[in-house]
Amino acid sequence: MRTFAIVQGRPWRRLMSSTRRRVEVVALVMTIVGCGAVVFEMAATADNDKLKGEPVPGGDVSAIAEAALSCPSLNPPKVAAQIMAASGFKGKGDALTGLDDASFRKWRPSSDVSRADRRANIVALGHRTCENIGRLRAAKIDGDLWPVAVAAERGGLKSVIDAHGVPKSAKSYVDKVKGYANWYAEQAPFAESGDTPAAAASPQAALKVPDDLVQPIQVAGKMCKQITPARIAAQLRTLSGFDVNKRSADRQGVAQFTAAMWERYQPGRDTSVWRPADAIPALGVAMCDMTQQLSSLNGDETYRLALGAYQWGIDTVRRANGLPRVNVSQWADEVTKLVPEYQKDTRLTAPAAKPDDKPSPSRSAGAPPVEEPTKETGEKEDGKPTEDKPKAPKLFDYDPNAKYELWSAWADALLELPGYNSDTKPGSRVHMWKDESYADQMWKIQPAPDRKHVIIANVFNDMALSVEDNSVQENAKIAVYERDDNNENQQWLLEDVGAGRVVMTNRHSGKVMELLGEDISPPRDNGTTWNGYWVEQLSRHDNQKDQKWRFVKQ
Repeated sequence: MRTFAIVQGRPWRRLMSSTRRRVEVVALVMTIVGCGAVVFEMAATADNDKLKGEPVPGGDVSAIAEAALSCPSLNPPKVAAQIMAASGFKGKGDALTGLDDASFRKWRPSSDVSRADRRANIVALGHRTCENIGRLRAAKIDGDLWPVAVAAERGGLKSVIDAHGVPKSAKSYVDKVKGYANWYAEQAPFAESGDTPAAAASPQAALKVPDDLVQPIQVAGKMCKQITPARIAAQLRTLSGFDVNKRSADRQGVAQFTAAMWERYQPGRDTSVWRPADAIPALGVAMCDMTQQLSSLNGDETYRLALGAYQWGIDTVRRANGLPRVNVSQWADEVTKLVPEYQKDTRLTAPAAKPDDKPSPSRSAGAPPVEEPTKETGEKEDGKPTEDKPKAPKLFDYDPNAKYELWSAWADALLELPGYNSDTKPGSRVHMWKDESYADQMWKIQPAPDRKHVIIANVFNDMALSVEDNSVQENAKIAVYERDDNNENQQWLLEDVGAGRVVMTNRHSGKVMELLGEDISPPRDNGTTWNGYWVEQLSRHDNQKDQKWRFVKQ
């Protein structure tokens, strides 16, 4: 028995020792695994502090900046993070932000935007977030309310108000969005010192203006006193590096027009955003126009504001009452740094070479003078102050049996149909051109049924001047439609404002006809500066020369 005990004891001790070792090994492995799990969990938590997202499409940057202006609690990285969490920036507008149809209709920036409009959806997301933040503040929830508003996107406002903060069910989603926001805050284009498209171009500071772009830059830089050739050159260098084939997410050509801005400022239907001779003068028109429109804002001087409007959109600049306060590189800063460099380029200030073609000889007989009478500044021609009493407008005395050329009293050009005495479809926009004595450059004036307003019909096809699509909006273009004397959109009040000038007010919209742009300078020597430029309607401003017209009887 003893022997047995001894014999049996050894294997038992070996078994117990082995078992203990196994247990210890297992325990050690479990401890290591447990520690590893802790390490893994800590790493995962650390990674969520900065969660990598997709690059922001260039076309969405300005919309994100605009959305971030909805309230102080937002900034561009936060808006980008919300979009990243909702869609990863994939899909069209209606799938981009996670807004359903009802939410989009409630928070969209205007009633006329499309559900598929990416910009409108992004701005609507900002509006919804800020409205929810306001409701949370009214519910007396303290602290940073943006994460709580993000949580409300998942479970609704009631869930976060009941939880008095972020509910447990939404915490992982909120942490993910916060992680994206932390990452976007360090990435272009939202990093304060990151590489942005404008900043990345800085090494090209010494880039010389190509010879073939000098002449259109000269033209663009003489459109108004605020916009000079050096400023146009600096802007082109910043936008495209003078690359005439430059294409980005939402901009095209050497001047980097968006589709909406090109529709607004292109000289005519036969022009191209890819043709520098069209795009660069159009850039001059755009910058002059926006400089004029933003002249009443406080803060930055109007040229910088116009640069901001070219980058962000004019409505964004108005809403921000200046350049948007966002941690995104401002074109206004990049361009103004380069202007002194291009002021040294004597080619930009030299007189433009005269083309071979000359103004039409028939133009001289009816050419209106460029200078305006002193009466427009509040004085009569004899120098005495004008009376302050309101007076009934003096109507232009026209001959219903005559033909007229309709000249701008500011530009050296007249109004005509597109083409050369060609078939014109209803809805075709009219434009300016040099005098070539074609029938489609002639107009007849007939009384409207009320005998106060008139119908202005083209001699060539009898179509009547109207506002495109019956619009009452600013900047709507002027077009021709089949004549209908009872249509108030085709009726115009011709007010004689002296010195042969006439202000034309549309009866339907109440706005006056003017040139596209703001009092752009007189034409070049060849008389074709205004060839192909559209006209539009705008609220009346008596000090604007491009709202005055001259009817030259033939």
